[in-house]
Amino acid sequence: MTFPASTHVGRLYVESRHLPATQGGGGDIHDVMATPFGVRLLIGDVMGTGLPANRTGLSVLNAWRELACTEPSLAGIAVRLHALIARSEHPERFVTALLANFPAAGEASGSWVELVCCGHPPPLLLRGGSAAFVEPYAAPPLGLLDLADGWCRGSMIPVGDGDQMLLYTDGVSEARDAAGRFFPLAQVIAETLVSAEAPRLLDALVTSLDDHVGDRGSDDILLLLVTMRLPAGHLITCRPTPACRVIASLVTVIAGQTAGADQGMKLFRGEGQACG
Repeated sequence: MTFPASTHVGRLYVESRHLPATQGGGGDIHDVMATPFGVRLLIGDVMGTGLPANRTGLSVLNAWRELACTEPSLAGIAVRLHALIARSEHPERFVTALLANFPAAGEASGSWVELVCCGHPPPLLLRGGSAAFVEPYAAPPLGLLDLADGWCRGSMIPVGDGDQMLLYTDGVSEARDAAGRFFPLAQVIAETLVSAEAPRLLDALVTSLDDHVGDRGSDDILLLLVTMRLPAGHLITCRPTPACRVIASLVTVIAGQTAGADQGMKLFRGEGQACG
């Protein structure tokens, strides 16, 4: 069974699809919020399955919702989430995460999205009927940032009206068929974008993934598609207080582990920005 969801947040339209695993489960997370700094989005994957992963995921989400509205630096949020995990009772439950900030309309940086990637599969940028993997600066997962001296940095990726960004967990990049072959994410997206199914990209991906994995799925699948196409005047903001209202919460707590995506698509390289 697939669980779809969609919402408008500021100038963004965010869609999600969740395909549960046939066994296990407990640690994929995602959330999107309008904040004083722009629309911020988190997708993450907790190491492990079951109730322990569920608890770690909820702890990270609760901290994220506070920090997203009060911490100006996206990399600063990642460092503080890392500290939360590293100092917890279960520091071994690291979390791969991708954090994104879409600045408010009218700002000088309004045509960019900032990405902080901590051990998570890279997103894809869809533009003009083509797609390319984005290659942000890669840091270790949250809970393991000490391997990089506790340091990470953001990458600035240019975006425009009509662009889309696909984010996903390793249930997609590590999905295998009966012969052990990985799911050809790049190929499926390329074929879908030139077909009549392009407006229903997530549904087409879920169908292809379900056919590829069958009843062998041992990991949950989470897909997020962000579309930047709403009028600039529709941006929603909130007050910079701990009580900042969650405009939209697309939270699913499911299972996962670390991964990357190594399909042979052209990489779209971001311009790094140092973490303070």
